Amino acid sequence: MEFFLRDPAAHREPQAQDMTEASPPSTSEFRKLMGQFATGVCIVAVETEGGGVAAMTINSLVSVSLEPMLVCWSLHNSSSQFELFSRAERFTISILAEDQAELALRYAARGDTQLDADDFELTRGGLSSIVGSVGHFECRQYSSHPAGDHTMLLGEVTGMSPLRGQDSDGERGASPLGFFKGRFFSIGSQ
Repeated sequence: MEFFLRDPAAHREPQAQDMTEASPPSTSEFRKLMGQFATGVCIVAVETEGGGVAAMTINSLVSVSLEPMLVCWSLHNSSSQFELFSRAERFTISILAEDQAELALRYAARGDTQLDADDFELTRGGLSSIVGSVGHFECRQYSSHPAGDHTMLLGEVTGMSPLRGQDSDGERGASPLGFFKGRFFSIGSQ
């Protein structure tokens, strides 16, 4: 990939008549533009006090650091599950496969989202991950940070699964589920 720097002489400074104070964008304008950014779809799972598993669909997963390995996701402050998820010491993040849109919808619903026994399996670390997912991260909560109407949760990766459907050279796995313009789509094998 090559980068070209613009000739500074070709840059035109804005004139006073060009500069008007822009009004801030509306929430709907912001959501519409963010909808143009394709993301993956994941399910976060945490253990409940009663021995069950609660789950929530997210599309806010971000890789943050390699040393230590950190991932970040965000949780709405008004979520009915806020206390449970924000205080969980350990959690898993399963990257959903292209055939798991129904699961994504089920665990995107507001309210109590107990994970069905048929939907999860235990990881090597004793946590719950989604059966048939592309793969999962096992995490220990590293830190949390208030950010507007959400809280950013950072997890230190303590384990992970091999990619499902990986071929012999370890390159190709199951195709992940994507989210774009408010709809799910198949990213396909790349």
